[in-house]
Amino acid sequence: MRVFSTTREKVLVGVFLAAFATLVIRNAWLSDDAYITFRTVDNFVNGYGLTWNVVERVQAYTHPLWMFLLSAVYTVTREIFFTSLILSIILSVIAAGIVALRLSRSVWLACAGLAVFTLSKAFIDYSTSGLENPLAHLLLALFLLVYLNTELHSSPPSPVSSPHPVYRLPSTVHLFSLALLAALGMVNRADIVLFYAPVIVYVLLKVHNIKGVIAVGLGFLPFIAWEFFSLFYYGFPFPNTAYAKLTSALISRHDLIIEGLNYLRNSWRADTITLMATGLGVLLPLLTREWRKLPVAAGIVFYLLYVVYVGGDFMSGRFLTVPLFAAVALLVSNVWLAEKHTAQAALLAGVVLIGLSAPYSPVVASGDKGARTGTEPGWIRGRSIVDERANYYHNTGLLRALQTAHPMPDHDWALEGRAARAAGPQVVEKGSVGFYGYFAGPRVYVVDMLGLGNPLLARLPLADPDWSIGHFGRLMPEGYRETLESGENHIADPNLAFYYDKLTLVIRGALFDPNRLREIWRLNTGVYDSYLDAYAYFRGAEFVRQFRVTNPTERPYVYAYIWNNHAGETYLLDDGSFQGATYTVTWRITQAGVHFDGPTVQKISSIGALADTETLNVGVLFSPMPDLTVQDIYEYRFWFRFEKDGWMTVILPGKGFHNADAPQGFWVPADLQRVMHPLP
Repeated sequence: MRVFSTTREKVLVGVFLAAFATLVIRNAWLSDDAYITFRTVDNFVNGYGLTWNVVERVQAYTHPLWMFLLSAVYTVTREIFFTSLILSIILSVIAAGIVALRLSRSVWLACAGLAVFTLSKAFIDYSTSGLENPLAHLLLALFLLVYLNTELHSSPPSPVSSPHPVYRLPSTVHLFSLALLAALGMVNRADIVLFYAPVIVYVLLKVHNIKGVIAVGLGFLPFIAWEFFSLFYYGFPFPNTAYAKLTSALISRHDLIIEGLNYLRNSWRADTITLMATGLGVLLPLLTREWRKLPVAAGIVFYLLYVVYVGGDFMSGRFLTVPLFAAVALLVSNVWLAEKHTAQAALLAGVVLIGLSAPYSPVVASGDKGARTGTEPGWIRGRSIVDERANYYHNTGLLRALQTAHPMPDHDWALEGRAARAAGPQVVEKGSVGFYGYFAGPRVYVVDMLGLGNPLLARLPLADPDWSIGHFGRLMPEGYRETLESGENHIADPNLAFYYDKLTLVIRGALFDPNRLREIWRLNTGVYDSYLDAYAYFRGAEFVRQFRVTNPTERPYVYAYIWNNHAGETYLLDDGSFQGATYTVTWRITQAGVHFDGPTVQKISSIGALADTETLNVGVLFSPMPDLTVQDIYEYRFWFRFEKDGWMTVILPGKGFHNADAPQGFWVPADLQRVMHPLP
């Protein structure tokens, strides 16, 4: 590829590269999710192994190579905030420099490529953040450098000759290098294989010999070795986060795809240059007949389809930076474009104009300026797409840290974590566990209610239909907290207790215990999945819920009800109740409707047809008077779906809520065991 020789060219590219570096530093920040990995880094460096909670081996990170690189530097610095930010900045500048200085075919294409990086909100945001993106960009830059730099010579100009370069077949050394870089990229993040696979398949088909296959096989050894290690050490081939996010319960693929499309719409509206440059990078090799670059373009398309298929992400732009990086590499290395000076000028002008006019361009919406509420003009929020950098910059921004004397991050969750560390050993349930988990330290067992860092909850379905991508909340099984506190299995449900015994042997048992190795095989081949299903799902024609109801108040009027589809079936159980009075009620629910069994004084209302577009709410309420002007309500909400065969699928055990001042009061999640105790 072109090497810039004149001082003017070098200075011009240097100015654009400096502008990129300046904006990266200006916006440098860390996300809460990054601190999930940092907790493992801290445990690893301090001798607790590759753990999240130190008593169990759980892979709570998706990027092993990034984690190991951080660990290596952290071993020296013993400081994670500036360490991770400086490392990310260095990697990002090097990756952008490779594209500009080694892959670009002209000085103006180099400047256009750097302008895209500088004006892309997604690329600037995730050139830092503490996540794996900078390393992914660098590895992809090296991979494309090897792949695109096998150019032998250009055909001499003539009316019949091709204007495109002639490429020699890749040698075994090139094949090994490509496979090695692809393997490292996959160790950095496994789903990145969608970028590398088309190129690897293409070059293998080109060389078509056994030496090439062997070279590729040897190059992939780092990824193969990691998978074997993960299976042996953690007991599973994939990160715990994958199990937490793939156990999606009743979420339909249609709903995920809609959310994935919203993810692209969010980028198009808020950060137009990212998808526009990506699309141009994909189309240009096809339009200019650079067939050798089509596998790279195919990798971009495959990855974007994958992003849509899995529902995108809650972090706006995070999963679009690698496609953008590959697309820019295709743009700046395009032979036809390098010969068209007018087209290059138009490209650079268009990039600057579109990039600066975007509502959340990093030039005008830097630091903590951005879509902090999700309701700002031009922001497509979907279910949960947020501007993470704008949300966290105030607490984790690099420049803010240099201007303040107190430790960063200073987020409330970090302060709570520091307080938990000072309080000593304990079991804590948390929904946002990054800052909190890192600062709480190794003596605090943090139950990640999203399942990312918890091996049992990760394998249970989310219980709330009001889900958000990346935030699939779970319910705490009865007895699980006591189990974690005592070290003995107190889980109430026998099916879940049995499964947990097997899981515990794998994540806590001696590494070389033959029984552990046997259970690794059984857990990964689904031998015990039926026990999880028996606890977590009901599947059948008639869903029966029986409760022992205990009046926690002195209110005399007790009602049992089911609410669904904007209507309720309600029964007055007692008009002379007292505190401590008990009742046994049974509900039988089918697609045809509901049937109530139990002592009643009067039927108040009928429910009619049920609909699985909203939850099935089964509850009791206590009132001091029959007109229900004041209500103390307890209810379980069940997420369910009607199947075509007439059966129902219901997520168990149901999510408990309490409202002490209905109908004006607030609903809060609650443990209802003492009021509505489920009976077998």
